[in-house]
Amino acid sequence: MELLILGGLAFLVYFFSIMFTKTDEQKEYERKLKESLEDEYIIDPETGIRLTLEEAESGNWIGDNNEYITVPESEINKLSTEGEQQAESALNYLRESKKYIRTELSDNHLQILNSTKILGKYDAWTYSNPFSFENGILILPAPELNGMTYYEEDYKESHLMFWKKIDNINGHYFLREKSSIEKIFDKFRNDDDLKLKDYESFTFKRSYNVIKINKILENFKNEKGLEIEINDNDFFVKTMRLVNIEDIKRIETILKNVG
Repeated sequence: MELLILGGLAFLVYFFSIMFTKTDEQKEYERKLKESLEDEYIIDPETGIRLTLEEAESGNWIGDNNEYITVPESEINKLSTEGEQQAESALNYLRESKKYIRTELSDNHLQILNSTKILGKYDAWTYSNPFSFENGILILPAPELNGMTYYEEDYKESHLMFWKKIDNINGHYFLREKSSIEKIFDKFRNDDDLKLKDYESFTFKRSYNVIKINKILENFKNEKGLEIEINDNDFFVKTMRLVNIEDIKRIETILKNVG
């Protein structure tokens, strides 16, 4: 009987030691969170400007006197998660690049974005960090899906979306990656107007210049994890994951050859 009691106590001690022992990853997260809370300033995620708590609360500061144009790597490393660090590094790339100029979206811009199939399928969406580039606009849309993921009730993170004006394409099409079932069916039925391997094409209004659009889509051959929409002269490309430098570079490289 005593052996059973001692064995039970040993098991309980072992069980609770596992339950309450923090992993190295948890310890690192808490360390970075503690450091960020101890800082006497915050970083504005829109501009990368360092603000004192007093400036942030008042809403008044002098931008020209601020020492940060981009967020220093030392500050990025203090962010609590790898995702936050990844997104901030991507924003630094946009802030530093001469190809991108910070801008504001007009009511007309928002009306067009709201009408897209890409963003219209979400429960809701917000955006941040709009930049203009030659013949186009870049934004970080944060789409919301309520109760759609297994690890949390709601889903929301900032993706990457390019919007470029291209003359003489017209029509309205939406493309996304094919499901496994669609790949099987398309071996017997391949009736899409637009041809991009491993992507399903949906036609809402036919173009009189399908040849040109298919020529443009050739630039996206072998690209994964994208959604593409053509609506008359508006060409949209959106990623399906958290914004990162690699996606920015690969899409901007493709768009150089488009239009």
